[in-house]
Amino acid sequence: MKVENIIKEKLSRRHLIKSAIGAAGLAVAASGGLSMLSSAEAAKKKSATLPWPYKKFTPAEIKQAGEIAHDNWFKGFCSYAALSGIVEILRKKVGEPYLSFPVELTTFAHGGTSGWGATCGTLIGAGVAATLVAGPKTGEAINNEVINFYANTALPIYVPDHPKAEIKSQNVSNSPLCHLSVGKWMKKEGVGFLSPQQMERCARMASDMAMKTAELLNLWADGKFAPTVKAPVFANEIPSQNNCTDCHGADIPKTSGPFGTGLDLLKGGH
Repeated sequence: MKVENIIKEKLSRRHLIKSAIGAAGLAVAASGGLSMLSSAEAAKKKSATLPWPYKKFTPAEIKQAGEIAHDNWFKGFCSYAALSGIVEILRKKVGEPYLSFPVELTTFAHGGTSGWGATCGTLIGAGVAATLVAGPKTGEAINNEVINFYANTALPIYVPDHPKAEIKSQNVSNSPLCHLSVGKWMKKEGVGFLSPQQMERCARMASDMAMKTAELLNLWADGKFAPTVKAPVFANEIPSQNNCTDCHGADIPKTSGPFGTGLDLLKGGH
């Protein structure tokens, strides 16, 4: 065989080998790409519907949720703290869609929503967590239990291993409102707003709400969650609390007429 023919044959074989390797590489890349795409699509579909997957918290994980909430209060305040206490544990236990969930979305709820002293942000964070896990209707029922716990229990209960300040008092707020809850406690403790003691107290409140929410979600996961209280939806003819005189005295706002046609919708939930 002539030398030039031998060279041509070797070059031809080399070309075939390279082509085969290239085709195989493309196939692998395409397969991996499709796999990545399908995983992303699966995660997207999973996050688009509620409820999301849940794995029960162990007692140690419930305590850890409290620790996370306490520490995160000093990073993003009330709502962010309570919500992150739940979500950070679920990121480790479940993964997606919790890994992609932007916990920071509730930071606006600090100070009773953007500093307006309304509903305590810890309850908003707890409600978001309960709704993600148990869905809108059951999540609301769980949040209602958390609100009742908040309003009718001597708090805070949680004591961190490394507190930012020492506090002496617990207080029953008889209200989910930020300004009433923290105001009554500050008067009892004898401290001012944004004092180290007040901030430590609110961080512990976030811990209490995160831990209570986790306990109720565990009951729900076991099929044992049963609501024990109803929200005072019809107090004073409007959604309100039953202790209005704490702030309003005799000047409690009244509506101008009977309940409207939306009454059945309120009773039936979502």
